[in-house]
Amino acid sequence: MAERRKQQILKDGQFGFLMVLPALVLLTLIVIFPVVYVLILSLIDDSGATGVWTGLANYRKLLFEDSKFWPYFLNSMKYVVFGVGSAFVVGLMVALSLNAIKKLKGTARMFALWAWAVPPVIASLMWKWLLNDTNGAINYVLMAIGLLKNPVAWLSLPWGTMLILSQVHSWTTVPFIMVILLAGLQTISPELYEVASIDGAGSFHKFRVITFPLLKTSILTSVMLSAIFAFRTFDIVFTLTSGGPGESTEMLVTYVYNTAFVSMKLGYAAALSVIMVLISMLMVVLFVKLIPTDDIS
Repeated sequence: MAERRKQQILKDGQFGFLMVLPALVLLTLIVIFPVVYVLILSLIDDSGATGVWTGLANYRKLLFEDSKFWPYFLNSMKYVVFGVGSAFVVGLMVALSLNAIKKLKGTARMFALWAWAVPPVIASLMWKWLLNDTNGAINYVLMAIGLLKNPVAWLSLPWGTMLILSQVHSWTTVPFIMVILLAGLQTISPELYEVASIDGAGSFHKFRVITFPLLKTSILTSVMLSAIFAFRTFDIVFTLTSGGPGESTEMLVTYVYNTAFVSMKLGYAAALSVIMVLISMLMVVLFVKLIPTDDIS
């Protein structure tokens, strides 16, 4: 009887393995194999006719010899800070407003979310038309109301294109942040605000003492995910400016693209991609350290 049960358990184990085997194969093909391949490729110098194993030479060159890496990294950080920072402020304001209204909540949330439904490439093309210097709607409106005398080439300003580019990204990110913050706001008990009102607390005091501390988890999640998404965003940057004017909006993502598909240096581009992944992981660690989730009550 015991031997038969042992055989049955063994058969059950084999059956379970066969059930998860397709998922394991798929995971290997679409995740593990590409990661391993990129890591191996990053250790190869393919600038010549044939690839040569060079170890960490690509990484050394990127970090200590490449004159483009650190300026492009700084541009990427500007894009993240400007885009996610403004998106967080607007997203928080929208979330607080939607949480406070009593009527037509569904309709208001639908209008607040519609920008999220627009694919980034379509949104980029739409904003490229709006910001066009000859027939763009923004120049037309500003000139019609007298704020501008001549049209402005918004996407060709050496000093302001990065800010404009980041605000286009912010427009696409606000709904994502708003949804996470709104979900967090709805978990806060209304009784806490009622008690605070009885004690004479004002709106700002309620936000500082009740809302913000209890919203830390949502803030951490929304800002962290949005920052990682912004750091690796390619479609908006490539569609609107392609890194111009000059190199004022060149970032690490466009550097990877140009290195891999224009210069055809796949090994160098692979090393740059690995460094970008490591930076993203470091960003996660920093966010977790800034707002420890174990301190949230």
